[in-house]
Amino acid sequence: MFPKSVRHDLGEYYTPDWLAEHVLNELGYEGDPDKRLLDPACGSGTFLVMAINRIRRWYDANREKCAYDEGELLKKILANVVGFDLNPLAVMAARTNYLVAIKDLIRRVDSVEIPVYLCDSIMTPAEYGDLFTGLGKVAKVPCSAMKPPHLFVPKEIASSPKEVAKYADVLETCVKNGYAPEEFLIRCKDEGLAITATPAHVRLYKELVRLDKENKNGIWARIIKNNFAPLFVGRVDYVAGNPPWVNWENLPQDYRQSTAPLWRKYGLFSHKGYKAKLGGAKDDISILMTYVAHDCYLSQGGSLGVVITQSVFKTKGGGAGFRKFQYGDSGAQWFLPPVSVHDLSAFQPFDQAANRTAVVVVGKTKTSFKYPVAYVLWTKIVQTTVSQDDTLQQVNMKTKRQVLAAQPIDSEDRTSPWLTATEKVLLALDKVRGRSKYVARKGVYCPTNAVYWIIEARTVGKNKLLISNLADTGKKKVQQVTQCVERDLVYPLLRGKDVSRWGWSSEMKIILPQDPKHPARAIPEHELKQKFPEAFSYFKQYEPDLRSCALLKQFFDPRADPFYSSYNVGDYTFKHCKVVWREISPEIQAAVVESEDAGPVPDHKLVTVGFDTAEPAHFLCSLLNSSPIRVLVRAYAIQTSVSGHVCEFANLPSYSPSIALHRTLTGLSKACHAAEASSDACAVAALEEQIDNAAAKLWGITDDELKAIHEALAEAIGSKGQAADEEDA
Repeated sequence: MFPKSVRHDLGEYYTPDWLAEHVLNELGYEGDPDKRLLDPACGSGTFLVMAINRIRRWYDANREKCAYDEGELLKKILANVVGFDLNPLAVMAARTNYLVAIKDLIRRVDSVEIPVYLCDSIMTPAEYGDLFTGLGKVAKVPCSAMKPPHLFVPKEIASSPKEVAKYADVLETCVKNGYAPEEFLIRCKDEGLAITATPAHVRLYKELVRLDKENKNGIWARIIKNNFAPLFVGRVDYVAGNPPWVNWENLPQDYRQSTAPLWRKYGLFSHKGYKAKLGGAKDDISILMTYVAHDCYLSQGGSLGVVITQSVFKTKGGGAGFRKFQYGDSGAQWFLPPVSVHDLSAFQPFDQAANRTAVVVVGKTKTSFKYPVAYVLWTKIVQTTVSQDDTLQQVNMKTKRQVLAAQPIDSEDRTSPWLTATEKVLLALDKVRGRSKYVARKGVYCPTNAVYWIIEARTVGKNKLLISNLADTGKKKVQQVTQCVERDLVYPLLRGKDVSRWGWSSEMKIILPQDPKHPARAIPEHELKQKFPEAFSYFKQYEPDLRSCALLKQFFDPRADPFYSSYNVGDYTFKHCKVVWREISPEIQAAVVESEDAGPVPDHKLVTVGFDTAEPAHFLCSLLNSSPIRVLVRAYAIQTSVSGHVCEFANLPSYSPSIALHRTLTGLSKACHAAEASSDACAVAALEEQIDNAAAKLWGITDDELKAIHEALAEAIGSKGQAADEEDA
């Protein structure tokens, strides 16, 4: 392998050997030389080398039974262990590593061509899959030296990989030796190539001659040969690899446009409209590559195993398309039945790369599958460090694995996030799952907190405040200003860090020039000038800063909407009573915020449900902070996205004062808030036990089921506590 420092300098973090071994184990790949394996994004070739090593061990163990020698073994390896990648440096590394793995066998054969190809395993089958039936006569092959960056290659030469290779070799030889175009055509026919589209072949040859004269030739003929490799690799028994993890929104614009039809073909886009604008469309290119590889390369009955981001199983947005686990129409429908998922998100398998890693293995069938499926949660043993250089045996000794069951949290929607727990806990949570009528919303998105957040506000006269903004907060720094503004536009601010279970505080303020009659809209400029001239003057000096903010361009019309507009503001923002909880947290930590004035205003790191009175708010808060909901949220959410989806996935009944159990839960919430305010932890714990018992009675959870929930919660908190302690250390 290339040295780790070199790979890191290139910005690439390839799969550790132990993780590749684990994927192959999960696939059931034992190294049978007649079984075919493809890595569609092979990087430095880790999976390929691991596969070759297994084949060689298999051959050594079965040598006496085999009717072929090491020369034939090598031919089988070269035919059946194949890799693709788009990165030329990665392909170079993979070919080198492949060659090292077979170096002692090379003398057994006359010639060797390493089957690692520089090509696009996603777009090539999409663009040229109809190579023999399409109406066009030429295929576009990427060539950065051209403008536009493509060579146009006649399709007629792509009848087989042998024909492509022969054509590429003739091209290279003729260009190198200065053949005239007519001589090149004669040479093609002498080699038995079917040449009918003569003008297209001549144009291509002339382009390569021109590149050669400009010292830009040398590899383009080989690139042509590599480019068509995905069309001829044939079906394989196994697909294994670590596809690149790049969100759709971070892909180059031209690649987004090129791949858009494929996202639609496989039904992988899950959001439209404002949800997509809000960043809900976190679809990852690894999702698309997985589906394309399954469709274009994997045999029926084969197995696909990939390293993928764990968020595809837990997020409501980006993972929904992936979790369909099917594609095609009624006439040719294929399923990707999950065989197992291994969740490694509790630690980082990749050096210096923060990610949430998982391994998924799926089959390929024409029949659907049933939930639950196996979900294995890995956690580190206390005070151990998992290294990239560890063996799989060493990693297994440093970790423990808990076998859970996974199923969609919404029983009516198979694409909903997965609920993962022991089967006993799943049975209990079945009584908690459901839908509610509560509408949870995120707090306010300001164009930049540095302008809107206020660190100091002193009364000046009857209707004004002297304010100073938090100029150096966040990514965008602005000038700090101390200025008078109208009191009516300044509210207490509630941030994520200001909220805990049963408690909250508000140390800062926010200036929010929204229309009281239509809170979703900012006060029009002409009205702000007339009624709130000081505030207008304050925002005017930041106009260039605000207009350059992405939020204004993303959610508003810069020509029509005021430049100081904020997003996610409504009547709910200014409710006198609301339930709030942090979005970024290991679990729900809810509190009831009561205020005589309009506010406090929650920022976008908080989720909020607004109420007109306190009783229903306290009732909901009791349920959200109960152990069954805490375990439910931990079982389907990731800690960076404890959002309002709980109101969509949990059976949270509306408050009814006529029901004694509802009144009991309401009173317990009020008592918890009072005990928390007094820092009486013992009282809070005793009250929470009563809440759990009342909530269990509400949902029909038995004593044994509640005990299982408590055990699951204690284990989860213990694991998180261990991770936090190690991080602090």
